Formats: sequence, structure tokens, C-alpha cells
Amino acid sequence: MTAKRHSFTIKSRSRLRRLVTPVYVSVASKHSGDAARSLPSRQFESLWDTGATISVVSEHVVDALRLASEGYITVGHAGGESHDVPIYYANILLYNNVLVENLRVGLLQARDLDVIVGMDIINRGDFAVSNKNGATSFSFRIPSVEDFDFAAQDNI
Repeated sequence: MTAKRHSFTIKSRSRLRRLVTPVYVSVASKHSGDAARSLPSRQFESLWDTGATISVVSEHVVDALRLASEGYITVGHAGGESHDVPIYYANILLYNNVLVENLRVGLLQARDLDVIVGMDIINRGDFAVSNKNGATSFSFRIPSVEDFDFAAQDNI
């Protein structure tokens, strides 16, 4: 049996410097699928970051949803610093109803973002960014179903 595909594509009229999408975050629970989609949630803005190994949420998200800390994890930054941050479990509903359930997320230290979608979500599927004609197109699909190879397409 083939897993059901969930995907979205966002197109801009200009070249984007950041990939930002709305997401809905809810408290993780024993519910799954449609039941998890119906849990009370709040909408937040998310930045997609391939340099982030795990997804993170801000204190604003934690407070709004009353997320309970489930321990700590050590995280590092590009500057070489590492420190312990609280971890939480949440459901993240991405654009176009793409649901990632019971995800372990860390506490975001930045103040200008609510959610960073990291590689723990991105590596569950296919992720592509194009800037054809100076307009960014960003697409994501779960589960992964295709291997992109631009060099092979260009016969390199």
C-alpha cells in the first residue's frame, strides 16, 4: 500500500531571501491523523531553515499553547556556542494541511520568530526551491517520492 502524499507549493513574484509560511501548532497527544488536525491550535509564522537540525518554537508559542517541558536538549549555533534548552512535544500543521505529529521541538532563542521548521521535518519528504526568472517557488511533499538530480538532467 502506498502512503498518502501531502504537499504544497508556494510561489512568489520576486526572489525571496527567507522561506516563511504559516503553520498551526497544537499540543501533541495520543490522537493521530484527522483527530490531531482537529485539536485546538494557533497559527504562527515559520521560517524554513535547512541549517537547523531540529524544529524550535518561541516562548510566545509555549505560553500560548501552555506546552509542558519534557526535559532538555543541548543545541548548538553557527557561532559555535551550545547550551541546554527545554524540549516540548507538539503537532505542527504545515501549509495545505500537511501534518507532522508528536514532534519533539526545542525552545527558540530568537525574538523575531515564532517557529523554525528544521531538518527533522524537512528530511521527512521532498523539498525544492527554484528561482526561475527571479521568482521563488518553494515546494514540499511528505513522504519523499522522488530523487532530484539536476546534474543528470543537464547530462553532466
